[in-house]
Amino acid sequence: MSFASRTTTVFAVAFMALSMATPAFGQLRIVNYNCARMGGDGPAFQQVLTAAHSDNKAGWAKPVDIFIFQEVSSSTVGELQSLVNAAAPAGATYSRATFTTSGTEDSAAGAQCAFYRVQTISETTASHADIYTGANRNADRWLFRLNGYNSTAAQLYAYSLHLKASVGFETDRETGALAVRANANALGAGVRAIFVGDYNVYNNTEPAYLAFLAGGNAQAFDALGTGSWSGSSHAIVHTQSPRDISGSLVGGGMDDRFDLHLATAGVTDGEGISMISSTYRSFGNDGLHYNLAINTNGNSYYPGESARSNALALALFNATDHIPVIVDYQVPAVMSATLLAIPPRVIQGASVIAQVQVKNVAAVVTPLGSDELDYVVTGTNRLTGSFSGIAPLSPAVATVNLQLNTGTIGLFEVEAQAASSSEGAQNAAIVMPAECSIVSRAKPSWQSTSIVTAITVPVAIPVGSGVVNVDVPLNNVGWGTLQAMLDADYVQLPTGSSVSVVGSLPQSIMATPGVLHLRVNPVGLPVGLTNVSGTLLTSDENIPGEGDTTLSFTIAITVGSAPRPGDINVDGIVNAIDLASLLAQWGGPGSADINLSGLVDGLDLAILLGNWG
Repeated sequence: MSFASRTTTVFAVAFMALSMATPAFGQLRIVNYNCARMGGDGPAFQQVLTAAHSDNKAGWAKPVDIFIFQEVSSSTVGELQSLVNAAAPAGATYSRATFTTSGTEDSAAGAQCAFYRVQTISETTASHADIYTGANRNADRWLFRLNGYNSTAAQLYAYSLHLKASVGFETDRETGALAVRANANALGAGVRAIFVGDYNVYNNTEPAYLAFLAGGNAQAFDALGTGSWSGSSHAIVHTQSPRDISGSLVGGGMDDRFDLHLATAGVTDGEGISMISSTYRSFGNDGLHYNLAINTNGNSYYPGESARSNALALALFNATDHIPVIVDYQVPAVMSATLLAIPPRVIQGASVIAQVQVKNVAAVVTPLGSDELDYVVTGTNRLTGSFSGIAPLSPAVATVNLQLNTGTIGLFEVEAQAASSSEGAQNAAIVMPAECSIVSRAKPSWQSTSIVTAITVPVAIPVGSGVVNVDVPLNNVGWGTLQAMLDADYVQLPTGSSVSVVGSLPQSIMATPGVLHLRVNPVGLPVGLTNVSGTLLTSDENIPGEGDTTLSFTIAITVGSAPRPGDINVDGIVNAIDLASLLAQWGGPGSADINLSGLVDGLDLAILLGNWG
């Protein structure tokens, strides 16, 4: 039988809008609903499905991820699928899970049928099973897995059943329940499964209900507790019937909890994929309609939103003779771990912190929608330290500080590792490599082959001459890739000095010397020798651990006749004192570089000896 062709009053107001421009992937919403062989009003049924997506009774709204229906025939399953997709919000598309009917199911109570949202869920079709439950009925088992997760802990078995109705058939219902339990028990300890459907049990002492609660691999738990659900004091949990009149649909008012959603410990323990127990609800039931139609004298399912509640109640009244059960589930965490940039070069002995940021990037609409992310971050390969904690949901982050061991010079591969023990967590092991050179300090010197921190530079200026430029080489002795580059930072000269710095100071000195450009202005200087002393502050390149070194220099300015070549100390005579100075500077630059070749060598010695005395 198809949906009746009669029409009913459409909603007076629209259900709360749910923006789906960017669908929220991640946490799950599961709905089970007896469609009563689709004997109700089609538009009303579609309105109920639409409202299930935007239901925010638990505090948030999100698209349904899995619909599971009872009493579906092979002749109407295509129409049902059309209605499911027609009711879907933008960005959500539903595929029908494996659907089977035996020859007797179509002529009896109909079959079980599930639809899953393809953006978030996939089916492992090989795991589908039909389980005969008596009375010409079969339960169905599907295995659904969360998209984007690799762990088998992110999979959920879903059973749908429709047990024999009416008083007097308790044994038949028990037989069906035991058949389903036997199938689930065979899946092994820790199975993650839900058992949904129209149980047709009248109270909490029925053998069929107790069969699911009994111990074993697939022992089920009831989020609403195992106490009585009978009578007006428990009206809030009832699911049948939202009607007070019968016809093609059963009437009688809301007085039975026939539709249940039970789950095993594997999905009720708060770990990984797990039921958010506070979200279990009989959709549209405000608890005020015991033995009444769900829309009698108004409905207050959404407190303070009477128009919205009444519109939902009217749709439920006309759609079928059951109301849906909605349950939301958290999903496993998704770990993101990032090793922030480590300086590519570090001075030996520097104190360097390497930061790792960890966060849970599970795409959920509420923090309750994700399992917590337990993590451990450990440093290896010259990163030291190990820290554990619970990472927050993105965009918040947990920051872990590891220490870089800088005690040894060399080029090193360093590594941080993040691991999560949270059940079913995606990206549970992340390796974060980096590369770092640990280098020695720069070696500033006035000479190229050895450390010389003080130098005298002679400058001869004839009387009446103008300014003279003087270039002094600055070396980084023995530079290699595992040694810091050298920067000249600051020159200190006496106030009002006749010596000044020209241009910028040399930076990033490696094997090639930098040049300190000085200028001497003789105006106002007396004839003869004037010494101007200064200091040069140098530092390592701008990397962690940089230090500084001060070099000194003296500019020996002689105003008058030019000094005799070889008169290194400019005292007017070339003698042993000058020879000793030249030999001390042998092989490098300096004041004894008489011919200004850049190197004190045999040519300079020849000039000095040629001017001896």
